[in-house]
Amino acid sequence: MKINNQLMISEQNILIVGNRSYKNLGDELILLGTVKLLVEQGKNITIAAYDPQWLKVFFNQFIDTSKITFVTELPKWVRTRVRYLRQGKLKERKLYKKANAIIIGWGEIITEENKNSYRYRLLSILPCLKKPLYLMGGIQLPKKLFNRILFTHIMKKTKRIFARDMETIHELKAYWYNNAEFFMDTSYFAYDRKKAKKAAAAKTKPKKKYIIVNINKNAEHFFTDIIQDVKKYYKQGYEIMYVPVAKGNNAYYADEKYAQKIQVKAEIKDQRFHILDREKDFETFAKTLAWASIVISSRLHLFLIASFLGVPTKVYPYQKKILKMQNIITTFFNK
Repeated sequence: MKINNQLMISEQNILIVGNRSYKNLGDELILLGTVKLLVEQGKNITIAAYDPQWLKVFFNQFIDTSKITFVTELPKWVRTRVRYLRQGKLKERKLYKKANAIIIGWGEIITEENKNSYRYRLLSILPCLKKPLYLMGGIQLPKKLFNRILFTHIMKKTKRIFARDMETIHELKAYWYNNAEFFMDTSYFAYDRKKAKKAAAAKTKPKKKYIIVNINKNAEHFFTDIIQDVKKYYKQGYEIMYVPVAKGNNAYYADEKYAQKIQVKAEIKDQRFHILDREKDFETFAKTLAWASIVISSRLHLFLIASFLGVPTKVYPYQKKILKMQNIITTFFNK
């Protein structure tokens, strides 16, 4: 199979919703790649995000955002609803209604591994429930009755699904939905990998060998194994770089707190332990990543970025989505 870069979406005005700007690099790169493809197709784009201004600043590293409309995502809980109203965001709903179609895109967008995902997907598009839907990402069929009801409702409104793994397509066909096609996780299109590789090659190879590591709350049960990996490379003379892939306030997005834990548990001296920032200068981050001896990660998209750059990886799969994407990487990049 070849990697397709044409999204089969006929409508012109596209609203993209999902968990955006929670400072999770994977989610932002998925969105960025999707936006780039839509811009190439001449679409008018509106993006719903938790923090639209932060997202716009982050995207300015990669694309011209002047013609993209950023709006605040719809609230999901009582406290966020109160804040939404106090900030006068209700008027933004008219921007939702201007869309001809909606892309619900994220990573594993509909799954019972995230117990609220079915309900959240519907809440995120309340002002435009009658507009055609496109789903993009990974989907797992629900087992719970209430989720099956919500899922069936979503599927009836869905015009097309761009699935990032073959298992999703097979399961959907068995369910009854046939209008699904494989489409590479759109983080693949987010940045120029050839440019990153070329820039890394032109840069003097670092004198010191280093590895890049990440862990998150979902994968805490792998912590001991990851420490053993880090110790092994540290004893071999490698420096250790820790990258906080997710930098949000929620416990599941607060990767930074594991940096010190890794340094202490692996008994790493300060001069051989570094934090690698990925937010303010993504180009430098990509160059640094490209020279790593290995990337050890529990975050799916650090694994994917490294794989796209051809860097050796070791991933700890805390969710099924990681196993599914390992199969895709093997199919397309490890032949």
